[in-house]
This record gives sequence, structure tokens and C-alpha cells, in this order.
Amino acid sequence: MGYKEVSSFATTVSPEGYDYIIVRGGTAGCPLAATLSKKYSVLLLERGDSPYGNINISRLENFQVSLTDTSLDSPSQAFISTDGVINARARVLGGGTCINAGFYSRASPRKGRIRVETYDLRE
Repeated sequence: MGYKEVSSFATTVSPEGYDYIIVRGGTAGCPLAATLSKKYSVLLLERGDSPYGNINISRLENFQVSLTDTSLDSPSQAFISTDGVINARARVLGGGTCINAGFYSRASPRKGRIRVETYDLRE
């Protein structure tokens, strides 16, 4: 049995329902949905569009564009993490690997343990 049909922008819900509903189609969601769909009915929910046909994703020379373009129709959305890291999150089927090749950033583990000292420069 092969994969079932993939459709974009579904406007109706299956009257029979679904065996599994997977939220977010990133590097884990897409393969999980594909595997489960061999035997079960699966609904994969993703807020973004399909990456196919988007030259900012599919062409290596446009790699930086997919990270810096945060317009409403872009696959990237700018955000600042709770630990203060400025970054971009994906809004595209395929998740963050479509816009950042799987790289991630994390604040230094020393953050919060750094002591700031001030000195009176007058002698």
C-alpha cells in the first residue's frame, strides 16, 4: 500500500474522522504522518505553505533569504526566544530544516551566572 493523497489547503474535514492528527509538519511530523498514512487515516496540520516551488527554499544561493525575509508570505517568522536569542521559526511544510538546514542556537549555559561588577573610576 502506497502513500495516500497529499492536499494543500483542505477546506473540509473527513466525515469518517481521522485515526491520527499530527500538528506541525516539521522533520518529525512529516515522516510520522507519511509512515502512519500507510495504514491509518492521518490529518497533518501545518500553518505554512508547501516549500515546493519556493526558490528561497529550494535554491542554495537563496539560503539567507529564507531566514531574513519575514514578510507575511515568507516561510520564516521572526521571534525572540525566552532566553533572548533572536531567531526565525518556520511556517512551511517541512519545518525549520526548510529555512535553516537544521541548525539551531541556544543561549550560553553561563547566562544568569555571570556576575556584573562595577567600579568607581575615581581614585
